[in-house]
Amino acid sequence: MKQEQNLKQALTKTDDAANSALFRLDYQRLVNMLLPFTLRKHGLQVPFIERRHTMRAWIHALLAPVKRLYIDFLVYRYQINYKMEHTGQVVYLEKVLNDRFDRGKERIRIKDGPKLEWVYIFRRDEQKPKYLKKIYLHNQLSYGEKGVDFEVFIPTDTDIPVWTDSGKWAECHSLLNYYKLAGKTYQLTKP
Repeated sequence: MKQEQNLKQALTKTDDAANSALFRLDYQRLVNMLLPFTLRKHGLQVPFIERRHTMRAWIHALLAPVKRLYIDFLVYRYQINYKMEHTGQVVYLEKVLNDRFDRGKERIRIKDGPKLEWVYIFRRDEQKPKYLKKIYLHNQLSYGEKGVDFEVFIPTDTDIPVWTDSGKWAECHSLLNYYKLAGKTYQLTKP
């Protein structure tokens, strides 16, 4: 049932011009074409009408697994097309995360990661301590070459269960790992 709903959503979102010629099948028309010509006629006697309904039901029963495979194929095709349309660009990463976790509100944002310079306090070879007025300590991923390339800001609302549900948290990481460019690092943060 859920796959059929996904299929209806997929068919409304995709380009009808491209799908109508290649991937749309009319099973009612196919059943009528598979019926023998004598059973297709209207205005026949009662035994022929009963035989026509029985034959039509039998053909529908034979085509039920094919219909199921057809629906599965269309859902799979929609999923693959969705993956192919989205890349590792920031706009697409935000769209994928918002489509999955925050549908409609689009509160998940991606920004460049902080690139702070290392502050060296004391080097042994200098033999000179350094006076520090005020230094803020940051996460190790915020500094220099080891820092993250981008940060994903996910709100802590109950609508987005990434912070409370470990399965959703792992799913968020797997989506980011799938779509991000190779070699890029990221960090999930709370705004």
